[in-house]
Amino acid sequence: MGVGVVLLVSLAWLLIGVVLGSQSALGMTMQGTPVALAGAVRTSLVNSLPWIPATLLAIALARRLPVTRATWRRTLPLHLLAVPVVAFIANVGVVLGFWWMGGVFQGLGALLQQGAFWATMRIHLALLVYLVAVVLTQGWLYVQRTRARELGVARLESQLARARFQALNEQIRPHFLFNTLHAIGQMWRSGRADEAEEVLDHLGSLFQRVRSSTDRLAIPLAEELSMVEEYLAIERARFRDRLEARVCATPEARSCVVPPLLLQPLVENAVRHGVSAKAGPGRVSVTAALEDRRLILIVSDDGPGMAAASPSAGSGTGLANTRERLRHAFGDEHDFAIESAPGAGTTVRIGLPATTDPDEAFWG
Repeated sequence: MGVGVVLLVSLAWLLIGVVLGSQSALGMTMQGTPVALAGAVRTSLVNSLPWIPATLLAIALARRLPVTRATWRRTLPLHLLAVPVVAFIANVGVVLGFWWMGGVFQGLGALLQQGAFWATMRIHLALLVYLVAVVLTQGWLYVQRTRARELGVARLESQLARARFQALNEQIRPHFLFNTLHAIGQMWRSGRADEAEEVLDHLGSLFQRVRSSTDRLAIPLAEELSMVEEYLAIERARFRDRLEARVCATPEARSCVVPPLLLQPLVENAVRHGVSAKAGPGRVSVTAALEDRRLILIVSDDGPGMAAASPSAGSGTGLANTRERLRHAFGDEHDFAIESAPGAGTTVRIGLPATTDPDEAFWG
């Protein structure tokens, strides 16, 4: 709880005390019983200022135990139990204030007894104060979450636009098109017209999937895997017997939503820096499964490892972009780990909260 909240609550109760005291003095004077303004305000402040710690407690509980559609069955009873506690704390302070004004202290037992008595008599006031504190706190938290979500969406859309541009750029870069078209030409010349047409279909489908997927902030993993499979089909035609690619995902994992273009750059890295860097056959594996309500995604290759020099130079922006997008989309709720060793290949492991609802995918 910030200093600003403490000051605002203190100022509010101070103002309430001064206003009520002034009204009391004015009312008594108009009825023919003059009352000193200073004395009336002091008495009113004794009644109001002890509500400062009680209100701060209510605000702290509202922040700690938010009442939402998902949590109200658990948190609402706790708030109802907290009302008499708040009432007791405030009225113990009121009793102490009047004892201080009278210059007496009647003992701890009497303090607890009178605090409980007045808390019971003023439970309606405590309920009203607690309700106002919780409602205002919940409203402020909602505004903060909305602003954070809007900023997060804006950042994610910006990253998504960059990822889309990067993905399209990766697909249309000259050497990619040259290699693909060269492979198609070889197929035509060797009488493999059906395979050439199939690769052309995969290439067109890949462009279309990249374009359609990046129009959304979250897509089913099944769509992402379909795009990966289109890409691998093209590369498999190029490498022929040198590339062994496997995509394995459980039905439950396929229904979960993920940021678009999450796996695509990782698979491209595996092919370009793993298989391409080997003289013999290479293997790329993509797996997806649920573990303890988390979606686990793994992309691995059996290439020379990240420490080895790769014939396909890259800027490393694919991994950096993936890290940044996951950090903004999921915060501390995601895991991203890379394991690589010379001659042992590279494995990228991602862990995300498992959800099938795009609206709950990020900042849920």
